[in-house]
Amino acid sequence: MIIDEVQSFARDFINFTSFRTSTRKAKIREAYTILTGDKIRVSCSTCYIEALLLIVNSKPMATRNYELKRGVLLEAFGDASKTCTNDTLTDELAVWYLTNQPEKIIYFSKVPSNHPTAPIVPQNIVIIPPKDMATELIEQVLEPKKKQVKAKK
Repeated sequence: MIIDEVQSFARDFINFTSFRTSTRKAKIREAYTILTGDKIRVSCSTCYIEALLLIVNSKPMATRNYELKRGVLLEAFGDASKTCTNDTLTDELAVWYLTNQPEKIIYFSKVPSNHPTAPIVPQNIVIIPPKDMATELIEQVLEPKKKQVKAKK
């Protein structure tokens, strides 16, 4: 696809003037037209670079389905290749941990809801909010119980 090709030479086009050839400019114009439906304004010297940045930023970033809690280090006994933190965790590695050691789910902050070891929440659950203790205390302060005074004989 033309957009992928433009993204592959974008860094060189921006950094080195020798890479700014007419064929690459034509590919940038074509990709820009595909994305926006408009033509590039060629009135300034940075129009191609601005269009190139728009093309590069149009590609969605990769997202992860699994995340570890802060500070967690997962290790598998006897296999150093399975050691990971949140920065080095991949979806495949997370699936391996949750398949082979499902008790480690407590170390994950993000797990897809369709994962077999994800916590199951009943559908008909009703959450009852706790009593508002502050209101109860204010009422007691405003209306203190009256003590009965014993009459002296």
